[in-house]
Amino acid sequence: MTALAAQGGLRAFRVDGRVAVITGGAQGIGLACASLMLEAGAQVVLLDRDAGALQAARVSLPAAAARALDVADEVAVDAAFAAIAAEHGRIDILINNAGLAIRKPSLDLTLADWNAVVAVNLTGAFLCARAAARHMPAGGGSIVNTASIMGLSGGGLYPNISYQATKGGLVNMTRALAIEWAARGIRVNAVAPTWTKTAFIGQLESSPELMQRIRQVTPLGRLAEPHEVAAAVLFLASPAAAMVTGHVLAVDGGFLAQ
Repeated sequence: MTALAAQGGLRAFRVDGRVAVITGGAQGIGLACASLMLEAGAQVVLLDRDAGALQAARVSLPAAAARALDVADEVAVDAAFAAIAAEHGRIDILINNAGLAIRKPSLDLTLADWNAVVAVNLTGAFLCARAAARHMPAGGGSIVNTASIMGLSGGGLYPNISYQATKGGLVNMTRALAIEWAARGIRVNAVAPTWTKTAFIGQLESSPELMQRIRQVTPLGRLAEPHEVAAAVLFLASPAAAMVTGHVLAVDGGFLAQ
């Protein structure tokens, strides 16, 4: 019998009854994570500042709870996580997925642009991690941050300095919190996706040349699908990854192996 079989086999990949909170959960990778978490047995709470997307998510995933939240608002974050914990009894899983990109050359990027990206991608991730950790049970919990291949490589195909800098910071924040919170039983990991077929890549799709270049620099020759990133997130959040913390799992079609 394998060690995994001794621990319940494929059941180790399930999260039955666990309370999973997903920021940026109303669309893209976040919504894919929500769908898979529900399938794996979790109680899911979607957090997003886009009211329209949140309403659509309520329709597509009626089993998930949802509430509006700006992750850069400290008071609102603390209040939202306290309310979720009061309603559900605890928080077991946080998927820190809210993100913002302002793609401009560095010489054209204003301080306001820079601060906006830092507020969501780095400060917001910290505020949500801190708030979730305060409501995790004595046995611990799991936090999975959505980083990026650009947090581990400076080789972007277009100027995106604030995004790259914040995702690099998120990578090291993942490692630092994993060490600090290990004694509390809280595992902190991250996924580092490549370009993924979501609305987040936005105007990039309007350039066939850029999209072709993305495929050329990706050994598997294509963009990721949201559900492929969600599968990695589920693994890191589940008991199957009980001995994994401080890790950044690339979902990148081989990009970082080059």
